Amino acid sequence: MKNQAQSCPISTDRVNSKLTKIYSIFTFSIISIFLFTPFKEVIFISVLDFMIRIFLGVKYSPICTIIKFGLKTGNVPVHLVNAGPKKFAAKVGLLFTVIISIGVILNITTLSLIAGGIAFIAIGAEVFFDYCLACNIYSYLPDSWKKYL
Repeated sequence: MKNQAQSCPISTDRVNSKLTKIYSIFTFSIISIFLFTPFKEVIFISVLDFMIRIFLGVKYSPICTIIKFGLKTGNVPVHLVNAGPKKFAAKVGLLFTVIISIGVILNITTLSLIAGGIAFIAIGAEVFFDYCLACNIYSYLPDSWKKYL
């Protein structure tokens, strides 16, 4: 079994695991608010930030900017890990938040709740147990696919 910290043959990019961990906490909070309160539209915040982060880059993400400022201000040491699995996890996060949002917009409650429940469990595993499900799935994907993800 491949370790997510191992070097990816497609990318040599690295990302601060502290940033991704706090971003996971943020996303878990948004999903929790969506699932357990009447404020269903809160999911749009997550969709928008995921889209900015994935399509424009981390430096344009308002949430990542706030997190980076906090890490720098708190003088938290940087811990770099392979970016490939984390980028894949972000794309999976975007997919799930888009599915949840479509359910909200079209008033398909079951779709939103199922996708939200899956995201809640997967992101909760990352937040509470340091187990990134999408990162582990990424390690099993053929290397030829990884350059497209």
